[in-house]
Amino acid sequence: MSFRATALWRHSWVVLLLGLALGLVKAQDQGQTVPPIVFPNQGAITTSFVTATSLGGSGGSSGGDNQWLKIEFRYTVNPPTGLNYLDEVQFKVWVEGRDTLDPKATSREGMAIALTGSVTYVNVPKGRDAYGVFYVHPSTLGRYSTDRGTSDFERKWDVHIEADVDGKAVAGVDKNREQDPNWYLPPVRPVPGFVFRQNQTPFINADPDRYPAIKLPEDK
Repeated sequence: MSFRATALWRHSWVVLLLGLALGLVKAQDQGQTVPPIVFPNQGAITTSFVTATSLGGSGGSSGGDNQWLKIEFRYTVNPPTGLNYLDEVQFKVWVEGRDTLDPKATSREGMAIALTGSVTYVNVPKGRDAYGVFYVHPSTLGRYSTDRGTSDFERKWDVHIEADVDGKAVAGVDKNREQDPNWYLPPVRPVPGFVFRQNQTPFINADPDRYPAIKLPEDK
């Protein structure tokens, strides 16, 4: 590297550090605080297959057809100063999949889709290791996978989760960070209603102390 290039490189770093310092001072002067929800840089989203325990009935499934996709996410809760709880937080989820039955599909890979859903947690306590969870039904996994089977939902396809507080997006995270961060936006087709909250599944009583309370629909 030439002397001039070295000098420019050093000057760029000085300018960058000064800019960061000035930005921090400005944020402090304006009273800005950390977001109410923060996802960790690594391991915010984990996916796994889980089997629902049979509670009776004459039906049944075999051959792995009863495997649900479990999507658990971890986050930090930062209520406003002086408070120990957030009244409510809505988490929205997009789960990548493929629709091989779409008439527009040009290969066995099918058309890219995003299974969507949401959950609103209430009275969420302050803390670093808070958790939430979503589930996808086995038949939905089969419908929106390819001929390789449903394993791509866990090992390959992406999951995007967004946190909303007071109707505003405050944080977002992807399971596969190396992919296009906008993979879940159009032209990818959303398929709503197929990602379930815990209270919509056979796992309603699983880990009762691990997740916050779910906001239920208002009585009419």
